[in-house]
Amino acid sequence: MQPIVFNKAGKILLKQYVNGVPTMEKSLSRMGVVQQITPNISINGTPIEDGNSLWDAANLDTGIEATIAVQLGYMPTELYAFIMGDESKILATADFPVIDEEIIVPETTPYEVTLKHTPTADGVIVVDIHNKALTKETTTPAVGKYVLASNKLTFHKDDAGKALFVTYYYSASNVTNFGLPKTPVRPVYQLVIVGEAQGEDETLYEVATTVDKCKVLGNINPPQQGGTPTPVTITFTVLKPRGTNRAVDYMAVAI
Repeated sequence: MQPIVFNKAGKILLKQYVNGVPTMEKSLSRMGVVQQITPNISINGTPIEDGNSLWDAANLDTGIEATIAVQLGYMPTELYAFIMGDESKILATADFPVIDEEIIVPETTPYEVTLKHTPTADGVIVVDIHNKALTKETTTPAVGKYVLASNKLTFHKDDAGKALFVTYYYSASNVTNFGLPKTPVRPVYQLVIVGEAQGEDETLYEVATTVDKCKVLGNINPPQQGGTPTPVTITFTVLKPRGTNRAVDYMAVAI
């Protein structure tokens, strides 16, 4: 086969091992934006010195290390859950937090503000710009106090125009839920990478790489929170393959 260059990053499929066998029933292929896939192989050896020569007499192979680093434009929640041994699931309902919902007390009667959501029975915390808490009333509020009814807050006229911040929980529907288990058990996977390459004569090839057995090691960062997204790199460490399988198997077919 002629020399080739990979002109696309490629796509990956993770097949989790179940009872010693990788299965499509527990697999994940939607990885978001794959920016780069970088394989690395290192063979370790131990030299045997020759006391009568400046040259080593031999260098015995003592180990081999192989990794495949996948750089993603962002970390999909399903992938994070998958490699941490958790599952991303949809909850019918869950208490969901709202922190510092900013409101301004109206200048006109009835000095009432409608929150974005209806707080749970735990109620709300209302503070001003100095972080001074307002207290709850059950009837007509005095200065520095409020009345909560459903998702409506009512204030005293002397609090009109004030900027306030409200923290509470509400009952949300169809909530996506995943996380870091108390005792993470990171599974073993078969990693499949497919992509496209081009030969010296501009022949195009579909290429596939199969890592028989691997595990995610090193940093496993959850999705970043912030205004500027940064790439996330997941490193798969190649493990001893099953039976007579190759640790890493490459295939290519002209298209």
